[in-house]
Amino acid sequence: MKCPTLQKLPSPPPKKKGWPWTEESSQQSPQLSDRLSDDSEWPKISIVTPSYNQGEFLEETIRSVLLQGYPNLEYIIIDGGSTDNSIEIIRQYEPWLTYWISEPDRGQSDAIQKGFDRSSGQIMGWLNSDDLLEPLALLTLSSIYQPGCHWWKGDAKHILADGTIKTYKQSPLEITRNELLHARLILTQVSTFWTRELWHQAGGYISNLNFAMDYELWLRFSNYTSVTTIESVLGRYRTHDRAKTGTQQGQVLYFQECDRLRQKEYQKQRQGKLQRFFLISFWTRRFLANTYDGWRSWIGRRKIPYV
Repeated sequence: MKCPTLQKLPSPPPKKKGWPWTEESSQQSPQLSDRLSDDSEWPKISIVTPSYNQGEFLEETIRSVLLQGYPNLEYIIIDGGSTDNSIEIIRQYEPWLTYWISEPDRGQSDAIQKGFDRSSGQIMGWLNSDDLLEPLALLTLSSIYQPGCHWWKGDAKHILADGTIKTYKQSPLEITRNELLHARLILTQVSTFWTRELWHQAGGYISNLNFAMDYELWLRFSNYTSVTTIESVLGRYRTHDRAKTGTQQGQVLYFQECDRLRQKEYQKQRQGKLQRFFLISFWTRRFLANTYDGWRSWIGRRKIPYV
């Protein structure tokens, strides 16, 4: 499916302006579109949105995908039986969706799995129903897509509850399993994408964890390849009281699940406490030193989490 233009989509609600209400990707940078000629093979990109009672944010999420200007998009929405205005919103955009359904499910992971089972794109990713893709995100992915590279992470913006947008320092250009496992590096899910080949190689499934299903997937991916970092902002994730990790308690529960996953990995490797201490201290200090570009991080001025 080719992405629709702004004029073809429903009019935005009153007072809504900017991306993705009154702007589209082609207005941001026509030059990037020109890099890929009409004769180029555009890889199909599959985006899945799991949704449940997020009508307050869902339309903005949908428009951020449809207004990418990308010529080979597969967009799937799996709704868990919402009782708010979500279904009404989805139906407004139904002509431009590859597939959608609203029915009870077993939670976010189940919805994502259903969507990916329906998908067929060479590049895959999911976008939660309160998050956004950045303008040109899919064109940027397509421009760097090449054989032998299977997993990418871009920068992300953070939308706070009051609407303030923050950005954070870029991670290293390549992220290895050592940094994911030992340094407890967390990839921002909204700006992380991968190939179908890697998806199937790693089992082709999303775990049924309540919080850290993304980190569990990254650990499986990291058995086969490292993460290539793209020096572009690809998405925006939103913090609010109804988001699972939008509160301090939710973030604590997320990291607790991550730590339990790490503990299982160490048990598989039969790593003792002393071995773990040195592995985690070394890789965490190395990551912090690279990220913050300072020897103080390396010698221990920052707290090192470990299990």
